Amino acid sequence: MGLHGDGGGPAAGAGPWRSGGLCGSVAVFAAVAAVFTLTLPRSLPGGDSGELITAAHELGVAHPPGYPLFTLVANLAITLFPFGSVAYRVNLLCGLFGAVAASLLFFTVFRLSGSRAGGILAAGVFSFSRLTWQWSIAAEVFSLNNLFVGLLMALTVRFEEATAAKERSKIAAIGAFSCGLSLCNQHTIVLYVLCIIPWILFRLLKEKELALSLLLKLALAFSAGLLPYVYLPVSSYLSHARWTWGDQTTLRGFLTHFLREEYGTFSLAKSEVGSSASTVLLSQIINMKTELSFNIQALAVWANVCLPRKDRRKSSVVWLFTGMLCVYSLFFAWRANLDISKPLFMGVVERFWMQSNAVVAVLAGLGLATLVSETSRVLSWNGVRNLEWLSAALFIAYQVYSNYR
Repeated sequence: MGLHGDGGGPAAGAGPWRSGGLCGSVAVFAAVAAVFTLTLPRSLPGGDSGELITAAHELGVAHPPGYPLFTLVANLAITLFPFGSVAYRVNLLCGLFGAVAASLLFFTVFRLSGSRAGGILAAGVFSFSRLTWQWSIAAEVFSLNNLFVGLLMALTVRFEEATAAKERSKIAAIGAFSCGLSLCNQHTIVLYVLCIIPWILFRLLKEKELALSLLLKLALAFSAGLLPYVYLPVSSYLSHARWTWGDQTTLRGFLTHFLREEYGTFSLAKSEVGSSASTVLLSQIINMKTELSFNIQALAVWANVCLPRKDRRKSSVVWLFTGMLCVYSLFFAWRANLDISKPLFMGVVERFWMQSNAVVAVLAGLGLATLVSETSRVLSWNGVRNLEWLSAALFIAYQVYSNYR
């Protein structure tokens, strides 16, 4: 059973648990997509949008690491969407990416807790935070990265609740492909990938299913996900674009671009002296409080405190998500070598905090579900469910009110 009694647990199969998660995800997607579409800029946004739109339109190569997946999908959107300017079409695509990300956050929370209100809270507070809203309606790579963060968490939950070896193998292969594909967009997600892979392998080992044939299958699936990078040397060789970045027709040129050597591999900028790791980390926590609120942070902590006592199996997923959050935040604070006391550089750095905010939003949704479940048990009062929905609605309404421009 989930934390709520309105659905089944993993063994529920295709019952109301599964159908409820699907219907809820579709509803969340539709709602968020509607809001993002209504608030899209009609023309060219700022930042790297102009370059990314040009690269997609002319099939050139964008700045390192090249963003081949974004370029190809954006080119497809430019071709297929029958309305608006080229810039508007790519903006719309990114808004749809953001809506899919929201639906995946809902799905993750709902499958873990059975709480629709908790899932809606996670999707709403994240999607309508200032940073996420701003970068989900502009032609940028961040909303696609948010989509992959949600997808990897959702697949992790599906893997954990799988009851048969064949199902675990299938989900692991899909996950391996998704991990590879995610690295064709924004490389920061590699820190989540490096947390999830050993966790999956350990679970397979524990189930005595970690055979050499499965490892080869997963390696091939991961490699297949990286195939969009073939686009870089092909585009560079054909040289059809009037504007493109670098020459990837040689192995040296490809690796220079892929590893972001011109910016500094594992750094935001080359030859920059930035703020200390402690300063960046503290700023991230303060920014998270502004973006999501202290109450959301508290609910995320509550999920870690309370859920392990209620469900030891699901607690491993919660701890994995928390570990991903900590590893990413610490590593990024160490390598974000920009002086965030300067507003321009703060604007660059804060965009990468969305990746951690997504995990906090999921943990907060689980925290709300756990809090309501515990309160209902102690007070023996089912009316607390109404307070759960009211809390979720108020949090989201406040986000929209605070960040709508």
